[in-house]
Amino acid sequence: MRFPLEVLEAVRRAWPAHKPLSVRISAVDWAPGGLEPDAAVEVARLLAAHGADVVDVSAGQTVSDAKPVYGRQFQTPFSDRIRHEAGIATMAVGNISSYADVNTILAAGRADLVVLARAHLWDPYWTRHAASELEYPVRWPKQYESLDRYAPRLK
Repeated sequence: MRFPLEVLEAVRRAWPAHKPLSVRISAVDWAPGGLEPDAAVEVARLLAAHGADVVDVSAGQTVSDAKPVYGRQFQTPFSDRIRHEAGIATMAVGNISSYADVNTILAAGRADLVVLARAHLWDPYWTRHAASELEYPVRWPKQYESLDRYAPRLK
């Protein structure tokens, strides 16, 4: 951990104190000899002690022979554990696809932020569509104003 902590400290010195600093970790490598969840909690504690404000909790994809266990919200349990055991804010990632998933993770206190990747690749307007489904008023940019009145028929 010496090298990543030295880098974190250098970034913390350069980064404005009023802005949060996040660090992404793999909470489990799903490979023999790789990082395990117990160690990830300790890593998060060290990161917090050295100036990190938030840990982005990912998992796997660190070695080619990993055997990940995929599923809906499959990395959220790692975020939950780190948040509660290490006492640092976390970002949950990993196959989170609906606004209900996002709201449930946040309301249950399993993470402080939820980060979507594939959902936005599949639908670049995911956030706008979720807001619309929740009847939250979102204005489209001027060139798309006609979409305010558009009601797609899904299936």
